[in-house]
Amino acid sequence: MEIATAVDEADEVRALDDASIREIEGFARAYERYRLPVYRYLRARGTTDEDALDLTAVTFERAFAKRDAFRSRDGGLGAWLFRIARNASIDAYRRRPPDGFLTDVDDLGLATAADHAERERRDVVDAVATLPAVQRDAIWLRYASGLSAREIGHVLGKSEDAIQKQIQRALDALREALE
Repeated sequence: MEIATAVDEADEVRALDDASIREIEGFARAYERYRLPVYRYLRARGTTDEDALDLTAVTFERAFAKRDAFRSRDGGLGAWLFRIARNASIDAYRRRPPDGFLTDVDDLGLATAADHAERERRDVVDAVATLPAVQRDAIWLRYASGLSAREIGHVLGKSEDAIQKQIQRALDALREALE
């Protein structure tokens, strides 16, 4: 039964990639399929929840405006949307560098378990931010959005093997940085 579910999901993704997103119904299906993975990717890039929501909206606004330019080659619909999301995030960063996430409540003795969890999350985000750009994007696309190495390769314009190597190097560097 699990195999059938994976096949059904793959068929659904292919249908979305092949569907005419030029029509409102096709675009709506694509939005439903990709909005959460796009949001997770943008949130993982270090933006706040509010900024990630705004950038997700910008991504789909840009995609809707340029839907006539979409071609299913070059990685399909998902890769196209993630490239738009990545560019929207880069544009936003250029306009305004992101602010810090936490105030230092530890100094006040008011830290809670949630504050410590957020600090650990922030430590991981900060460590990822020190990686080279390709490794950073590969990690975000893999673990925040769940893309395969092949899909990431289409987004970043690299081969699947090159992406696998970049992910492994990034994980090794993160392991070292966080120990």
